[in-house]
Amino acid sequence: MELAGICGLYCGACHVYRAYKDKDFALLQKLAAAGNIPVEKVACDGCLSVNYRVYLPPDSRDCEFRRCAKEKGVTWCFECSEFPCKKLEDFSRDGRAHHTAVIDNLREMKNLGVDEWLKIQEKRWQCPNCGKKLHWKIGYL
Repeated sequence: MELAGICGLYCGACHVYRAYKDKDFALLQKLAAAGNIPVEKVACDGCLSVNYRVYLPPDSRDCEFRRCAKEKGVTWCFECSEFPCKKLEDFSRDGRAHHTAVIDNLREMKNLGVDEWLKIQEKRWQCPNCGKKLHWKIGYL
């Protein structure tokens, strides 16, 4: 469940998560340099993990969705009575390709169930030929 982002992102396709989990040292170094932080600080276990810790690139802000969900007593944005809110709509239109699907993702999570949605995402973000896990910076299948 920790890979089903509160906002509808699939954390398993995040380049920070993939670099950390796959021990991709070249990508870890690049992210550390971009964030001006030590390489050992570049880590993420998924936004719903027990050991929540996340690297936020210099152009990011603290996770407003995590804070909002906690205040509203929900786990995912689709559980909120205000879904989809302006904050989520703005996020989906902020110019980052992987953000464009968050509202649709949240609707799918609600309709299919989070477990089923996660199975679909895991398959979507895996190379059909070699099985390697992909991330947003590599591109979409």
